[in-house]
Amino acid sequence: MNIKLKDLRKNQIMRAAEEVVIAKGYDQSRVDDIVKKSKLSKGAIYWYYNSKKEIYLSLVDHWFIEYSNGLQNIIEKEIAPSNQLKLLFNYFFEQFRKNPSTFKILVEFWRMSGLDSDFNLKLQDVYSHFLKYITDIIIRGIAIGEFKKVEPKITALSILINIEGIHWFTLFNEPKVEANEYINTISDFILNGLKKKKIK
Repeated sequence: MNIKLKDLRKNQIMRAAEEVVIAKGYDQSRVDDIVKKSKLSKGAIYWYYNSKKEIYLSLVDHWFIEYSNGLQNIIEKEIAPSNQLKLLFNYFFEQFRKNPSTFKILVEFWRMSGLDSDFNLKLQDVYSHFLKYITDIIIRGIAIGEFKKVEPKITALSILINIEGIHWFTLFNEPKVEANEYINTISDFILNGLKKKKIK
């Protein structure tokens, strides 16, 4: 099969799976729902995936590749580590702004990770990669003297947890707080705590 056609069909299935899990949740969704939404045949779906579970585990991989490309671009920029972290916060906000449903699905998959070891291992693997991206920025910031001497991995974990807070906006409608306001406040708070104080 043509590789380009294969990729197009897989993306078609992933988009359909997203819509189905948003509407029905993991437990109530079926492969038939994905077939209907994708407008592909059931045989075409099963050509690529053996089960509903495999489809949704592949959806996590699909997101990981997409997010990793964006994060890698930030890492490769020859700018100050503090600016890299600022870009990282803004990147996650932009993803939220463009497709808040993705964050809502992630909450559902975190629920599944407590019930299913395959989801648990998959999400652990994804988050360990995200954690490494942030840890590398922290290490570089310490090395060039921009950041205080902190424990890089613990600091990176706290940053990732704060980024995760954007999920709150997909679950609750709080009219007094905007997602971009949250991101700006948290990023300023973290960066002010990380940066070395300049001696006057």
